[in-house]
Amino acid sequence: MRLLQRLPAREIAFVLALVGVTAVVGWLGGRTAVLTEMLRPGWALVQSVVGSVRGGATYFQDLESLRRENAALNAKVVEVEAELLRKREVDAENARFSQLLGLEQAVAPHGIAARVIGRAPNNWQQRLVIDRGSSSGIGVDSVVLVPRGVVGRVLTVSPHTAVVSLLTDPGQTVGILDQRSRSPGVVLGEGQPTLTLQYLPQQVDYRIGDAVVTAGYGGIFPKGLNVGKVVRVESEPNAITPRVSIVLNADLDRIEEVLVLPPLSGNARL
Repeated sequence: MRLLQRLPAREIAFVLALVGVTAVVGWLGGRTAVLTEMLRPGWALVQSVVGSVRGGATYFQDLESLRRENAALNAKVVEVEAELLRKREVDAENARFSQLLGLEQAVAPHGIAARVIGRAPNNWQQRLVIDRGSSSGIGVDSVVLVPRGVVGRVLTVSPHTAVVSLLTDPGQTVGILDQRSRSPGVVLGEGQPTLTLQYLPQQVDYRIGDAVVTAGYGGIFPKGLNVGKVVRVESEPNAITPRVSIVLNADLDRIEEVLVLPPLSGNARL
């Protein structure tokens, strides 16, 4: 106390202020440490959330990248599948043309290969359109074949296309022979998958399963071309001859390429 009494008032005030500031700083330092400890879990949570958000953003970026890669792979798969289908189609077409070439070498050395490009727009007419015409040597009554047999003849022709009347076309006729018995007849198209034999002689011998070929009558269809086989022989009461039905060897609904013979000279319609 004696020391304080000796000191001037200004110095005493300075000492007291210094002691107070020191105390406040110490108090604040302690409170800051306590506050820091109290807020530590919160800061950890905030940092975890921020890390999760950043990770989620990275995840979605990676997911979008994967989606783009998947779309590109799917597009490539579609392209490869389309190319494979085109190759199969070309291979199938080449195989069919090879069969036509074999047919040409066997029975029609001057045959003309053609593609089917159209069909009759109704179910009554049995006709199709091919992509060869008079400029290729095709004419009216040119015979049309596929490897399994004859399918019809040319009805009308233009320079670059021709209309083919199939054997099933109503009114279409062709003379035939039973290959086993040599019994003759004429088949008539009626717009149905099967043909009906007409104008049979009284003494006929047709049996189910017999093969029939063109007879060469009328100067249109050469003799010996495959036509089909007998699928029905019915004897009707009071009928002079049986009713004979024939199914064609060729599947007329699936014709895509044909071989066309040049018209025979001196044609006479049957």
